[in-house]
Amino acid sequence: MQLNKNRQQHCPRCKAPLKGYVDECPSCGMDKPLPLPWYFYAIMVAILIASAWIFIDLEAIARALLGAREGFRQL
Repeated sequence: MQLNKNRQQHCPRCKAPLKGYVDECPSCGMDKPLPLPWYFYAIMVAILIASAWIFIDLEAIARALLGAREGFRQL
């Protein structure tokens, strides 16, 4: 897969071509949104996993699942 680094960027609102690294569109004045870096998503996943690990009682869930499984074995 080739990345085209010479591709010219366009304004999301008016589709005017943006030259260089401008912060706002010269045609309509819309601020150019900042792209999120790749590690933003990795950090968010880590925070989600850490909060789940802290706030969810995993032992109670395991006991409920194992208890339900043993109940089905007896039937």
